[in-house]
Amino acid sequence: MRGMPSSTEPGAITQILIAERVPARQRVVLAVLCGLLAAAINLQASLSLSGPRDFGPVWFAARAVLHGVNPYPLIGPGLAFNDDAPLVYPLTAALVAVPFAPLAETIASSLFVFIGAALFAWALMQSGYGPLFGFFSFSVRAAAFGAQWSMLFAAIGALPVLSWITAAKPTIGAALFAAWPRWQAIAGGGILTAIAFLVQPTWVRDWLHTVATYRSWGGTQSPYHAVVEFPAGIIALAALLRWRRPEARLIAALACVPISPEAYEMVPLFLVPRTFLQAATLAGLSYVQYVGTRALTPRPWTHATYLSTSMWLYALLLFLPCVVMVLRRPNEAPCQSAAS
Repeated sequence: MRGMPSSTEPGAITQILIAERVPARQRVVLAVLCGLLAAAINLQASLSLSGPRDFGPVWFAARAVLHGVNPYPLIGPGLAFNDDAPLVYPLTAALVAVPFAPLAETIASSLFVFIGAALFAWALMQSGYGPLFGFFSFSVRAAAFGAQWSMLFAAIGALPVLSWITAAKPTIGAALFAAWPRWQAIAGGGILTAIAFLVQPTWVRDWLHTVATYRSWGGTQSPYHAVVEFPAGIIALAALLRWRRPEARLIAALACVPISPEAYEMVPLFLVPRTFLQAATLAGLSYVQYVGTRALTPRPWTHATYLSTSMWLYALLLFLPCVVMVLRRPNEAPCQSAAS
């Protein structure tokens, strides 16, 4: 009948999922909503669980810096800021957290999560609505729950203005810089590091001593390892066959830097999907990885067996699909070729 839409025309939902561009207003609204959702997850965790979220020690360190006090001897079990671990972040992280220092810890953590999650959601929508489904992965949930830095760092991929924060967490910062080498990271990171030396000239020595102490608590077992240290992790290096693409370099670099075996470390991988199907698949596999690690780790649990199981499943369930996605794309920078 005249006036009836063609049966071959995609429906409204399909049109959204295949759209390659998100209008600015919708992008802002969706980013804010995602930020609020993540902040709510963090706030619920803070109010229902004992102990600080991951941002807590950095928040306390920022307060110490504002009072001219060295934060490293003050953070750890039974110390002024009672936590299971000492401050393993460089002083540059405390400087980034200074704007949050006047707030109560719970509010500061939730606001930090809101900002990181909103910026990460904005970055995901760089290729349309489809990749935003990756926001509902278990990795993002874990990052929000623990007030981790991974969402804020992952947003660097789409927001060069954030590149200077790579100096706040050098490991994952190095992976992001390998993917998107920018002058903002060098200049901004250099300025942030210089300020840290002006504030506390001995911070590098104090930081390295604290990290060494933390490692010693686990005896010969370091709490951080690279995925490529495990046989299945070599899969990630296949992404370098598309080395001109930033997401390919991200996959390989993230597999090579020391990380913890926890799900939030995988958040940057969700910058790889370009379609709804790719994002939905990777998000679903993040839950399979979480359940699988707990089901397959031999009892009684030890850090070594948990780490090994987790890293194997990361390689097979998250890195491998990302490598496949990248290998289906041409070895050209995105500005030269549309991502598939």
